Amino acid sequence: MRIAEIEAGRGFGGAASADSVVAELMAMPGFTLTEYDGGSATFEAAERILTLIAPDGARARVSSEGMSVEADSSILYNEETGRLQTVGQSTFTPDIGDPIESASLVFDISEERGSAFGAQTSYSEGGANWLVTGDMPFAAADSSFMSHARFTSCDLEEPHYHFETDEIKIVGGKVLVARPVRLYFADVPVAWLPFVAQSLSQGRSSGLLTPRFSVNDIVRTSGRYRRRVSNLGFYWAMSDYSDVLMAVDWFSQNFLSLTSSLRYSFNRQFLDGDLSFRRYWRADGSTELALDTRHNWDLDERTKLRMSGRYVSSNDFVRENSFNPAEVTQSIDSEGGINRRFNWGTASMGANRKQYLSDDRTEWTLPSANLSLSTITLFRNASSNAHFYNNMTWSGSASFSRRTLNRVQPDVFSFSRANTETTAGSVRSTLSLGNLSLAQSVQLRQSGTLGVPDALLVIRESENPTLITGSPVQDITDSHLTWQSSVSYQQQLIGSTTITPRLAISGNMFRSDTSAVASALVSAPSRVSFGGTLKTDIYGFYGGFGGFEAVRHKISPSLQYEWSPATSPTQLQQQLFRSRTLQPKNALSLTLNQTWEAKRRPPEGDSTTANSSTVLDSLNLTSSVQPTPSDGPTRLQQGQTVSLLALRTSVLRYDFVEADSIGTFLAGFETTRLSNQISSDFLRGLTISVDHDLFEDKEVEGQLNRNFAPHLAQVNLGFSLGSNSSIFRWLGFLSGGEEGESPGTQTEEPDVVDPFEPTGVNDESSIIPTGRRPLSSAEPARRGDRGGWNANLSYSLQRPRGDDVMMSQMLTGTITLRPTENWDLSWRTAYDLERRAFNDHTIRLSRDLHRWEA
Repeated sequence: MRIAEIEAGRGFGGAASADSVVAELMAMPGFTLTEYDGGSATFEAAERILTLIAPDGARARVSSEGMSVEADSSILYNEETGRLQTVGQSTFTPDIGDPIESASLVFDISEERGSAFGAQTSYSEGGANWLVTGDMPFAAADSSFMSHARFTSCDLEEPHYHFETDEIKIVGGKVLVARPVRLYFADVPVAWLPFVAQSLSQGRSSGLLTPRFSVNDIVRTSGRYRRRVSNLGFYWAMSDYSDVLMAVDWFSQNFLSLTSSLRYSFNRQFLDGDLSFRRYWRADGSTELALDTRHNWDLDERTKLRMSGRYVSSNDFVRENSFNPAEVTQSIDSEGGINRRFNWGTASMGANRKQYLSDDRTEWTLPSANLSLSTITLFRNASSNAHFYNNMTWSGSASFSRRTLNRVQPDVFSFSRANTETTAGSVRSTLSLGNLSLAQSVQLRQSGTLGVPDALLVIRESENPTLITGSPVQDITDSHLTWQSSVSYQQQLIGSTTITPRLAISGNMFRSDTSAVASALVSAPSRVSFGGTLKTDIYGFYGGFGGFEAVRHKISPSLQYEWSPATSPTQLQQQLFRSRTLQPKNALSLTLNQTWEAKRRPPEGDSTTANSSTVLDSLNLTSSVQPTPSDGPTRLQQGQTVSLLALRTSVLRYDFVEADSIGTFLAGFETTRLSNQISSDFLRGLTISVDHDLFEDKEVEGQLNRNFAPHLAQVNLGFSLGSNSSIFRWLGFLSGGEEGESPGTQTEEPDVVDPFEPTGVNDESSIIPTGRRPLSSAEPARRGDRGGWNANLSYSLQRPRGDDVMMSQMLTGTITLRPTENWDLSWRTAYDLERRAFNDHTIRLSRDLHRWEA
C-alpha cells in the first residue's frame, strides 16, 4: 500500500516521493521502513541527533511499522539511544488501539514503548465513547499503563460524572482494568470499588453483570426492611450466534434465586429463540421453578415451527411475591405448532396451555389440527368456450381438537367443579358453479366429565356426601353428531344489493353414558329448511367541515329468513330431544352495521388536480414532443379516507313459531342480549363494547313471563390518547403546528411503549423470567418529545340483572408524561369504583443524567 501511494505521488514528500529509486528501496525485503515528515530538519552528526521541525500550521511526524508520533513543535530523535522526544502537544498512534494525546512524549523505537505526561486517549464500548486522562509512564503498541487517571463517557467540558483511579491498564482493543476506583458526580465522591474490569472489544463480549441494589439495601431505614441485591452474575458471548446469562438474586428473609438464560439466532437456518428459567430457594426450605421459552424455525419456505412456553410450579408463590400487577391478573400461556403448506393445501397442528392464577385452573388444547385443501377447478375451460358445467370449483377442510379443563378439586365431588374434557371434529366441503354453491358439513362433539363417583350416578348429589366419599370413579361422556347439506344461489339486484336463497337439509344424533335409552347414537328427525339472505349498502353524503372535504354515512343491513316445517318424531326422539329442536321454525334475523367516513382535503398548493384537465393524450403526440413522466397522464389524486365512527350491532333474531306456541309476542325473540361495538380512527386503539339485556324473564306458575326491560349488562372501553393524537390535530390543539395546518399533514402517531414492561430476563418485579429480545433486535425508544404525554385508559362494567347480585366496575390507566427534556414520569393504577379504593399503584420517575439514568 505504501509503495502504491509513493508511485501515485501521495506519500511523504509529495510528488518527489514518486522517485523510482525511492520506490525500489522501500520495496527491498529485510528492511524496516521509517518515514520522517516535517517543514525542516537539523542533524548533529557528532551526537547523532535529528531534530524534525514542524512546518507552520502543520505537525512534524515520524512513522514506522504502523505506529506514528506527531508533534506540533518538533521531534528529536537520538540514533544512539533509539528514542524520540516530542516538544509541544503530541499524538501517539499505535498499530492496534486508539491514539494518545499528551503534553510531551518520550518513545523508544527499538523497544516500541514510551512515556507520556498529561496524556489523553479514548475508546468506544457499548455505544459510548470513553475519555481517559492522566500520566502514562508506559505506552506500547498493544497496551498502556496510566497513573492518577480519570475516565468518563460524558463528553461535556465539565463532565457530569467521572471515575478516578490510582492505576489503570489498557490492552488495545481488548480490556481495561483499573484499581481502586472512585465514582464522582461532578466533584462529589459517591462510590468506591476495589477494581473495575471492562471489555473494549466491539460487539457483544463476555463479562460480569452490573449488580443492582438501592441505597436502602446498604443503609436500612427500618429494621423490618428486607434487603435485596440482584443481577449478580456473568454474561458469556459464546459466539456471534448465541450467548448465555446467569445471575443471582438475593431477597432477605424471602428467597435466593438463580436465573439462567440461553439465546441463539442462526439466520442461515432461519432459527432463533431463547430459554430462560429461574430456580427459587425459599427461606422455609422449599423450592420453586419458573420457566419462559420461545423458539421459531422456518424449516423451509413452506414449513414453519413456532413454540412459546411459560410455566411456574406454584401459583401462590407468584401471588405472594410478584410486584407486577399484570403478572398476577393474567394467565400463564404456552403454545406451539407447526404449519406446512403443500401444493394441494395447508396442514397445521398445535397445542395450547393456559394456567390461571385467579382460581388455579389449567386449560389444555392438545392437539389442535387443521387441514385446508386448495381450491380445485373442475372441467377447466376458457370462458369464451365454457359450458354451464365448466370451471366449477371445489374446496374442503377438516379440523380436530381436544380440550381439557383441570381444577383444584374440593373434598366432596361437585359437577360444577369437576374436570372436563371436550373433543370436537368437523369436515366441510363446498362445490361452487358460478353463483350456485353446494355445501356439506359434518361435526362431532364429545363432552366428558372426569372422575365422577359411581355412587353419585345412583343417588342425587344433594344426598349425604359421606355416601359417595371414597366411591370408585369413572368418566361419563355425551356425544353430539350434526350434519347438514345446503344449496344456495347469490343473485345481484342493484349495485351492492344481493339476495341469496338457500335450501338445506340437516340432522343430528345424540348419545350419553347416563341415559339408558341413548347408550348408542340416537338420530333426531331430519329437518328441511328454506330461507334467504338480503344484503345491501345505503349511502348518505354530506358536506365537509374543518380539514375534511366530504363525509359519507354508510348503512349495511342484512336480513335473513329461515323456515322449516314440522317433523313427526317418535316417542324416543321426543324424550331425548327438546321440543324446540323438533318444532317447526319460522325465524327472521337482522344485522346492522354503520360507518361514518370522512375524506381529507388535498394539501394546499397541490397542482395535480389543477393541471389534470390540461394533460394531453400521449397517443396523439409525436415522438419528438412526448411528455416526460412527470408531465404525462396522471390519475386524479384521491384524498385520504378516515373512519370518524364505526358502529357494529350484533344479530337480532325472532322466531314466529316460538311466539305462537307460548302465546306472547316477546317470547319469540331468540336474542336476549344485544351487543354494540364502537371504534374510531381518532382515538388509537378505541374499542367500546356495550351489552344490553333486552328482557326480564320470570317464571309464573310454570309459564314464562317476559317483559321488555332493557338493562345495561356490560361495558368494556379502552383507548389510547396522547399529545399528538389525531383528535387534537383535528381540533387544532397540536402544539407547534402551523395555523391552518390540516390533520393529514401531521406525522403518524408513534407506537406507545409500556414504561412498566419487564426490563429483561432478570427483572426484579416479576417472578417468571421474561425472554430476552433476539440478538438482531434493538431496544425500543422510550423517550418522546419534551412536553409530550400519552395515556392508556380502560374501563369495565359488569352489571348483572337483579338486586342480590353484586356489580363490579374497574378503571385502569397508564399515564406517561415528559414535562422537561430530561424528566419522565409514568403512573399506572387500577381503581375499583364499587369499593371506592385503589387496587394498586406503580410510579416510575426517571431523570436523564446524560450518560446515566436515575
